[in-house]
Amino acid sequence: MNSQESPAKRPISAEIEGRLTLALLVAAVAGIAYLFLQISMFRYGRDQGIYATVAESILQGGMPYRDAWDFKPPGIFAVYALVRAIFGPSETSIRVFEIMGLTSVAVAFVILSARFFRDWRIGVIGAALGVLVHAELEFWHTAQPESFGGMLTAWALVLATFEPESNDAGARRRQRWAWALAGACYGMAFLMKPPLGGGALVSSAFVTLRVYRKSRTSPTDLSFIHLVWPTLTMAAGSFVPIALCVAWYAARGAFGDLYDAIFVFAPHYTKLSWEGASVMGALYLAFEEWFVDLSAPTAAGVLAALLLPPVSAREREGMLHLLAVIAVQLVGVAWQGKFFPYHYGASLVLGSLVAGLGAYKAWQHALSRGYAAVALVAVTSYLVIQARSATRDTRTDFLDRCIARHRQFLGLSEMTREELDASLYSVADVSYGANRRVAEFLRRELAPTDFAFIWGFEPIIYDMSERRPASRYIYNVPQRVAWAKEATRAILIAELDARPPRAIVVEHRDVFPVVTGDAFDSADTLKRFPALAARINDDYALTTTIEDFDLYLRR
Repeated sequence: MNSQESPAKRPISAEIEGRLTLALLVAAVAGIAYLFLQISMFRYGRDQGIYATVAESILQGGMPYRDAWDFKPPGIFAVYALVRAIFGPSETSIRVFEIMGLTSVAVAFVILSARFFRDWRIGVIGAALGVLVHAELEFWHTAQPESFGGMLTAWALVLATFEPESNDAGARRRQRWAWALAGACYGMAFLMKPPLGGGALVSSAFVTLRVYRKSRTSPTDLSFIHLVWPTLTMAAGSFVPIALCVAWYAARGAFGDLYDAIFVFAPHYTKLSWEGASVMGALYLAFEEWFVDLSAPTAAGVLAALLLPPVSAREREGMLHLLAVIAVQLVGVAWQGKFFPYHYGASLVLGSLVAGLGAYKAWQHALSRGYAAVALVAVTSYLVIQARSATRDTRTDFLDRCIARHRQFLGLSEMTREELDASLYSVADVSYGANRRVAEFLRRELAPTDFAFIWGFEPIIYDMSERRPASRYIYNVPQRVAWAKEATRAILIAELDARPPRAIVVEHRDVFPVVTGDAFDSADTLKRFPALAARINDDYALTTTIEDFDLYLRR
């Protein structure tokens, strides 16, 4: 070696390479731990308030759709009910469960990386990127159906690609059980959001192709039944959770309500977004937002994974399997037509494993080029992470929000509770502080046995106040949309007759045409609902106003 060679260009010894890579892994794990702390401090957004209210109804003996109405698929309500039953009703409970799920995803990534890329460390880097993009989605777009569906999909991939070391009858039986369990994971993901179950088609195709290719190098003959085993077992496994869900609703007399919400109401809701839209435009937008708009590390990492030399013989198979599952999920996002950030929750986390592969390839390439290349990759990685974040609609960016929560955790924050509510947990027309103050009013004025009714889109108030909703309609979208308002208004009035609320809350400025199809808020819509407006006018007195909420107590 030339003694005059610049230190930055000198080859890095194997010992130093190992230390640098260990430092990278330690930084990744530390980053995951810090992001877990951030996630544990997330509060509820609007959707989480819906899920919590429905879950509480389940724990009180009710059924989703029939006793507490929403039009999301049933899986998310089961998750929230399970978490509340085990960890209690605190807003932190679902975040603890979310962290547990993300930890399991990290384990799944390590297994998949060792299996396809021959290096478990890639899984650690992928997990760090996955937790980062998940945390960047912030409180509003996490703890959603896609969040938990992505966790189930990660383990479906682990189980679907399991291969025993031997080929005896017992090993083949274990593999079929793994395929069946993979199907069960996809079936549960389907119950979170139906397009997420489509990954079963991809996995069964890849596994069938793998079985076929292995048979060509095996002395044993391959029969037709061997080729269809992956599809049959995954299909059977997928069927089990779906069938159990249908049976539960049927046994509780709520299957008709589930059917009306999912197969009658929800398609009309989806149709709102397709007026004037094109199929190719929707597909392009779904891919663009996943690949570019929501996460710069995803774009940079996936490109690096595709362009840099492969690290193992099965790398291409593993990448294509992951990307094909993600593609099915993105078709589902396009089909929904709303393009909310949380719709990408599963796809972003799964894409992080491919991005982690690209990042690790770039790291190894830099190590082979010297210290200057390592420094360049480190700086570039920082800039890429800063370039594009999945944080949307918030008043401050993700880094500022992390600092604010960090100071709050350490007791160093100078902001009041109201300022923290406004800065960290209020989005658009939703004010966490106003919701909390309305809940405090209801808790003060109503006995625990009294009913309340919220004419608006903030069911979180029921959960915060611990007061029972007077109607299954925990928010008023069904009474505001053209295709359902006549029938649901009649049901609502009948339920208010049966359980007269002690308090009625009327919301202003909750306008969202993408959901309701018009530009009226709840207060405006009330003027077009004579039966409810007359009841409030005759039987209730306006007691106070808290920001966007008028609070009425029964005379």
